[in-house]
Amino acid sequence: MSTYGRLLMATIAWGALAFGAVYPWGYWPLVIASAGLGLWGIFETRAWEDPRTRHLGIALAAVAAAMFVQIIAIPYDWLAEISPSVDRFFEEFQLGYHPSRSHALSLDPPATAIGLALFCALSLLLVGLVRAIRLVRFDWLLNQLMGLGVGLAILGVVQKALIDVDHPRLYGFWTPRLGGNPFGPFINRNHFAGWMVMTLPLVIGYSCAVVYQSRPTARDWRGWLRWITTVEANRFLLVAFVIVALGMSLALTGSRSGIASFVVANAVFGAFLLARSARRARAMAAVYLCVLVISAVAWAGVDSAVDRFGRAPSDAGGRLSAWSDTVNIIHDFPVFGTGIGTYGLAMLVYQTNGREVMYAEAHNDYLQLIAEGGLLIAVPAAVVVGLVVYVIRRRLKSRDDDPLTYWIRVGAVAGIAGIAAQSIVEFSLQMPGNRVLFVLLLALALHRPRRFVNANRV
Repeated sequence: MSTYGRLLMATIAWGALAFGAVYPWGYWPLVIASAGLGLWGIFETRAWEDPRTRHLGIALAAVAAAMFVQIIAIPYDWLAEISPSVDRFFEEFQLGYHPSRSHALSLDPPATAIGLALFCALSLLLVGLVRAIRLVRFDWLLNQLMGLGVGLAILGVVQKALIDVDHPRLYGFWTPRLGGNPFGPFINRNHFAGWMVMTLPLVIGYSCAVVYQSRPTARDWRGWLRWITTVEANRFLLVAFVIVALGMSLALTGSRSGIASFVVANAVFGAFLLARSARRARAMAAVYLCVLVISAVAWAGVDSAVDRFGRAPSDAGGRLSAWSDTVNIIHDFPVFGTGIGTYGLAMLVYQTNGREVMYAEAHNDYLQLIAEGGLLIAVPAAVVVGLVVYVIRRRLKSRDDDPLTYWIRVGAVAGIAGIAAQSIVEFSLQMPGNRVLFVLLLALALHRPRRFVNANRV
């Protein structure tokens, strides 16, 4: 499965380096690669034989079926009965509007079809990867992720130093079509921050695994001094340096949501670290996490971070207005929603704030999902979330993991918590490139490792 691992990393790298795969030339190759890897993993590991993987696939298929319902053309008389707000919307949106014989529940069926294709491809990837990920060496995988992360961090830092603020260009030549606030290869710095929020906890987990796998038998100061001279200690220091470098790039984005969600991820990881550490080591574990966060922010510049958070109250008005308008959309489309991928179209009618800036996203993925999907999609999506949480809890309570697997699993859970927190005020997961990385985190958190015998089990 070495080829599988390389193709997986190439897909993740493409998603990040192709501007987050936000343009069609970026996300269609991602759809093909994700679906192909997913099918490969499913048939290679016979994923359908595992009941929990099968249940996950069924739950994801229910969400896909609900999205498909939104794009089926139905007679207009039926549409007026089950979703009358569609007719009212088009009367306000189109001058001289005349209803056609049939129309889908979605305000924009082609946009919803694209969302369905992305969801199906990533669902296949998740179902296949949950089983296939255990066939990829985690040491290799984390080293590849660290290399990609450092490359993105360097690109972001160099670009920040050289970029023309008035005419920002990615890679020095690409001007974003609809403007933006670029950082690294991402058109929006918050999306770069979201990528780092998911990656950093994994790398932190890897650093803990290095320590747990090679820690000295004698836990006194002499034992730790001897450990410092080992190859594993040097590897730990290298990983710690990578963590600080990635954290510094995150802080340099100035993304308040990114920094705050990283703190959330760090708190989740810290809870697991403190629970698994001996009483005497808990203080050291807490200091380790605090030093990583403080070092990254200090390296990037404390003044700029403080200034960004100081301006948060004055910048909150736009989001609050968008959320209020989103609630109005939910009120008018409670059951079937406006259609996945149609939020920006709906806001052309529903936005009440000034039109200098149009909100194509709600800056709250949960509200936007309910607005676009209604109960039709929100209910099966909630079932998927419940199933994922249930399986992750079982995996964390089991004793099947060796130290490396356990700490990477914890890092994945912390990364999921971090991006879930950022999704309250941002939309990083709407970038297809970020979604692929999120699927990797889900697979690492959900997968069942091979049985093994290990006297040093955590």
